[in-house]
Amino acid sequence: MTRALFALALFALVFSCAAAHDLDHTIGHGEAIVVRFHYADGPAFSYESYEVYRPGETTPFQVGRTDALGRVAFVPDAGGEWRVRAFSEDGHGADLRVDAEASLASAAVPRAASERGVRVLLGVAIILGLFGAWGLYRSRRKQ
Repeated sequence: MTRALFALALFALVFSCAAAHDLDHTIGHGEAIVVRFHYADGPAFSYESYEVYRPGETTPFQVGRTDALGRVAFVPDAGGEWRVRAFSEDGHGADLRVDAEASLASAAVPRAASERGVRVLLGVAIILGLFGAWGLYRSRRKQ
């Protein structure tokens, strides 16, 4: 039983470290497109490098650093799916697509673009499934 608790605690520690590398974002819509990057645990992705690409192009339309609140703002000159990349030297980053036509046509209501809750729930289900299978294996082995 103590091994199982130790293994569960070790897995929880490893999972919490992995979640620290998540980078979430929120997209605000209006005349300009504003993408706010933040770490999974809340702090802003401040003063980190970013690049914005027009649809189908490999040369950046705009480059720079996120502001103090982790925001990237740009005014697209064409419709289509724009690419926004934000990255830091320590390996954090995100690469996402923003539909400029839909963004500019919609109201200025921020939308969360995170699937973290689903990933956490899936991880917990996998852990419980593995421990259940291990317990079943051990109970049958004793018989």
